[in-house]
Amino acid sequence: MLQRTQLMLDEQTKNDLLYLSLATNRSMSSLVREFVVEKVKIEKKKVARARRSQVSGVEILLKMAASAEKLGLSGPRDLSLNHDHYLYGAPKKEIKTKK
Repeated sequence: MLQRTQLMLDEQTKNDLLYLSLATNRSMSSLVREFVVEKVKIEKKKVARARRSQVSGVEILLKMAASAEKLGLSGPRDLSLNHDHYLYGAPKKEIKTKK
């Protein structure tokens, strides 16, 4: 079902559209609908491609971790306990071992 909408066109575009309308014996509305449908399809494909190519931050961190692992790099073994020390310089907490 068609829905009414209003467009503002510059004078040259309106004149070009009127020319095409007369040359093809089609209404200006019909031409505009055709042009809009074609352009929307193209833009939707571009957006879909862009979304597929976007990589999330989590994926980037996982790739970085995998690269570090391949290179034999590792972080401090007490990172989860002393993250405040490594981030902000707070005093280190000691690891308590069970006896």
